[in-house]
Amino acid sequence: MSDFRFEVKARDASGRIGKLTVNGKTVETPAIMPVVNPKQLIVTPKELKEMGFGMIITNSYIIYKTPELREKALESGIHRFLDYDGIVEVDSGSFQLMRYGEIKVTNREIIGFQEEIGVDIGTFLDIPTPPDEPREKAARDLEITLERAKEAAEIKRMAMNAAVQGSTYPDLRTYAAKKLSDMNFEIHPIGAVVPLMESYRYRDLVDVVIASKLGLRPDRPVHLFGAGHPMIFALAVTMGVDLFDSASYALYAKDDRYLTPEGTKRLDELEYFPCSCPVCSRYTPQELREMPKEERARLLAIHNLWVIREELNRVKQSIKEGTLWELVDERARSHPKLYSAYKRLLEYIDYLEKNEPVSKASAFFKVSEEAMLWPIVHRAKERAERIAQKFPEMINHPIFGEIPKYLSLSYPFAQSEGEEEFTIEKPRKGDVREYIMAIAEYQFGEGGGEAFKDSFVELSRKTGMPRQIKAKGKHLATFRAEDGLLTLGIEGAKRLHEVLPFPKMRVIVNEEAEPFARKGKNVFAKFVIDADPGIRPYDEVLVVNKRDELLATGQTLLNGEELSIFQNGLAVKVRRGIEK
Repeated sequence: MSDFRFEVKARDASGRIGKLTVNGKTVETPAIMPVVNPKQLIVTPKELKEMGFGMIITNSYIIYKTPELREKALESGIHRFLDYDGIVEVDSGSFQLMRYGEIKVTNREIIGFQEEIGVDIGTFLDIPTPPDEPREKAARDLEITLERAKEAAEIKRMAMNAAVQGSTYPDLRTYAAKKLSDMNFEIHPIGAVVPLMESYRYRDLVDVVIASKLGLRPDRPVHLFGAGHPMIFALAVTMGVDLFDSASYALYAKDDRYLTPEGTKRLDELEYFPCSCPVCSRYTPQELREMPKEERARLLAIHNLWVIREELNRVKQSIKEGTLWELVDERARSHPKLYSAYKRLLEYIDYLEKNEPVSKASAFFKVSEEAMLWPIVHRAKERAERIAQKFPEMINHPIFGEIPKYLSLSYPFAQSEGEEEFTIEKPRKGDVREYIMAIAEYQFGEGGGEAFKDSFVELSRKTGMPRQIKAKGKHLATFRAEDGLLTLGIEGAKRLHEVLPFPKMRVIVNEEAEPFARKGKNVFAKFVIDADPGIRPYDEVLVVNKRDELLATGQTLLNGEELSIFQNGLAVKVRRGIEK
């Protein structure tokens, strides 16, 4: 069996930076696999690796059906055959099945061949149903796919894709995703979406992706089959896509098309290159046009690959900075159909809010009217409404409207930028405790403020803002200057544990993890038994055992559902352990 691991390292919106390891080879996600056509190498796999592409995809069916290629691959193995030492994924021939209607290979045959040539990630022979096919056909094709999936899961000895099918019927996509999630697979591509992207039906693409994500296990990476245009990356990652593949870099190059993050341009329309990659910084558009077709296509393909890599790096950096929504908002304005898809995505607020971090490294920027529909705003307004019942003194915020006065120091209210300035009033000594109680209610939920009702709050001499929160000489929490939320101390965690009913804000770990958590060691996902489903990424949480004894406090990387399911990677970054 192959060695396969996937863990989350950072996140924003429903996007995530992950670490995917297969057979000792690792790539950081989101990642794209350039498609390598074994019959026509416009850029060699070795060159792709040197450019930073640690994962490629090729077609095992083409190799299998071409005697000369099949013989070489069987003799040397797929990695030597391609002269590539990164992760090799293969398609099964399903794309050819969708394009041409039939192929001559069985599910067992293609799986067996993939294993024989030593691929890292295989794909069984699913049935892709194109968009808008009759529902009866989509349902019938899906049942065949699920039968083949069951067969593949039972016989496979390598990591394998299980594509989610179901045409443009969201309920079929969710059904397929749930069924496949129960089987022994590693990665879930979303299949038969190329026709949607080719016809700019990005709004329908959003429905298909979200319907699939709603049924899939969150601990398995999701691959958007055939998506390789940089203009789609930010939107797709925001929906929760981890992997991409495409032959577009080569196909466009052969057609004299030049990729940009905002769209595609024809070489004969360009007088200047808006790029500084090794190709664009060395040649002018005129010089490329005058080259022989083969040489020009190769250079354009290299440019296209640079743009793809650059945009994925931009997406990853925005995740680290907490600005992925801003990037999506910007990219969506490059095409009306992309803008429509962006607005459609914002309608899936429950799915988005569940994955949205509670705090970010950057302030909330109201860059558009759509920004007021982002999940962080939805959550902030909903929680502020609840806090107003207990703390009814209100102030007018230029972006958020009426909010409780005692939330005015905290994210996103204080850390926000709009057309009008918001002046933060420093708390007065007489009501500073109310600020802390309101923040605790906002951050930890109903009843959280009770843990701080007798607290004493130290104010910074320099800024006049809250710093340390104490009671009876003991440290309860620290007021974080960067986001105006609370980091719990041991005593604060104990008090919160007393006032919040089980399983509120709790991550429950097994006996094996208990002594390590008590010593302040981080909690890893495989030791988590259960968790409060209301927990959101980067929440401050209570680590307990199954008897609800408090072991530690720290910050979670995963939401409540993910904490219960993930088996790899960090779950809670423990700040303080609680010894017996």
